[in-house]
Amino acid sequence: MHKVLITGITGFLGSHIAEALCLQGISVIGLKRATSDTWRCKDFENKIEWLDIDGVNDWKKELVQKAPTCIIHTAWIGVEAKDRDNWTEQAKNIQLLIDLLDLSNSLSIEKFVFLGSQAEYGAFEGKINELSEVHPTNAYASIKLACFEILRTYATQHHIEWLWLRIFSVFGERENESWLIPSMIKSMQQKTEMDFTEGKQKYAYLYTKDFAQILVTLLQKKMNPGIYNISSNEVKDLKWLIETIRNKVNPNFKLNFGAIPYRNNQSMHMEGDISKLINEIGPIKFTDFNVALSNTLKYYTSN
Repeated sequence: MHKVLITGITGFLGSHIAEALCLQGISVIGLKRATSDTWRCKDFENKIEWLDIDGVNDWKKELVQKAPTCIIHTAWIGVEAKDRDNWTEQAKNIQLLIDLLDLSNSLSIEKFVFLGSQAEYGAFEGKINELSEVHPTNAYASIKLACFEILRTYATQHHIEWLWLRIFSVFGERENESWLIPSMIKSMQQKTEMDFTEGKQKYAYLYTKDFAQILVTLLQKKMNPGIYNISSNEVKDLKWLIETIRNKVNPNFKLNFGAIPYRNNQSMHMEGDISKLINEIGPIKFTDFNVALSNTLKYYTSN
């Protein structure tokens, strides 16, 4: 049975991974800061073996004593849009990776999973696979790629199974308030109208519980090391999504499509080809999109 260290466990994706692992009876160590808000983990926090990185004791020594066999590295400084070109902040992410890799020498780490990003591909149109060239357009994507090279080199040298997951659009319960769905719902509850682009973008929206289940499967299977796209297998028009949410939350809310121009180099179709992933783990059972969206809206409107 695996014992899994999750960094970034109090974040949106990290908390869902932790919850899914706990439901499978897998032991989870949660690495957090003293200032971390654990609200996303409140329903299962008593099942987590917490480790405070800012604690008085040496967290690295404590981690060695806890002896995880797998690491899922989701922690990242500077996720918000306003921080994505802050090179100083983004570069801080390299040190934690190196600390974790150094610790691997004292641990029997069998698998190291890192959450990369579709941003590594840069601006692109359509369905993209892992063989496509990367064209980072900001500090966030560039530092992700720097971490990729560090992980690949180290893990190869030390015979650790490594998985680099390029994550596409994920939605669901417990997102940051500033992200699309929760910010829209908040506006629909407090205002009468909201400005948007024309909304012709097409994105492959993956439900967060499906994302977490994919991670559980990856953890339990022997995998070929490498890059894997993690994406839904169908795209949805942004305009359709916004109108669907409006009709469910506040039918009288006015949607001003076209009031905001598309940003420079706006990608109009972003979808990850997941053929490589399916070849490794088999068919993926995705939650019906309307069910996933209803679950998500119910969560936000009731909170």
